Amino acid sequence: MRIAHKLPALLVGVLLVLAAVAQFTGCEKYVLPDISLSPDTLYFRAGADSADIQLYTNVITAPEQDKDARWISAWPEWFDADSPVTIYVKENTDSTSRTGILYFKSEAVEKKLVVIQEGLTF
Repeated sequence: MRIAHKLPALLVGVLLVLAAVAQFTGCEKYVLPDISLSPDTLYFRAGADSADIQLYTNVITAPEQDKDARWISAWPEWFDADSPVTIYVKENTDSTSRTGILYFKSEAVEKKLVVIQEGLTF
């Protein structure tokens, strides 16, 4: 009869141990997102041109432009590792210089690449 009274407590204890084991064995490892780029600023003359930057990311990311920076593009279009990225600029036919930003984002990290292009000289 004594065992019958202790059986519910024993079952609860076993269930708690099993739940704890399942919690630690079933978890996926969460990696903190990280993005870095070098350099973080590019300078171009007025003509169409390109330059490479080095991007490191441990999450999938794609560049996004400012709404006024459609003259800048990047290749490849998305990234998920340490890789070179080519930045392209269209010719600046205006006499004033222009500045645009490409954003490289993940859920918690954002890095900016500032792109400055000279104006056309006559």
